[in-house]
Amino acid sequence: MAKAEINLPNGTKITVDGTPEEIIKIQQSFSKEQGHKTKVNSIDEYNHIPKKKPNKIGPLARIRGIIQENYFKEKRTMDEVRKLLEEKAIFYKSSDIAPSLIRLVKKGELRRLKEDGNWIYVNP
Repeated sequence: MAKAEINLPNGTKITVDGTPEEIIKIQQSFSKEQGHKTKVNSIDEYNHIPKKKPNKIGPLARIRGIIQENYFKEKRTMDEVRKLLEEKAIFYKSSDIAPSLIRLVKKGELRRLKEDGNWIYVNP
């Protein structure tokens, strides 16, 4: 349940416990009766409003960035990719980088070859 305080234009304060939808309906009903807009001061706890997530760039986008820099002009291993990202102060485990490299291979943005039992990534 969410809790909200509604201030009416005449100075009356109403505290409501309910879902955000119920609180909005109550606010709208008082607004229609009074002919003025009411103000909801706060809806706390479970207001069900999705919070904006911080913009994080994942390993896929980071690897695309180094593709743009022609890093894969030469053959590279997954470990070399991880080390390059670490040099740029971007830290990922190999288990985070591997799926991104495979996605890029499937989309045709990289090519994968097997040399000496290891997968090597290169521009297509």
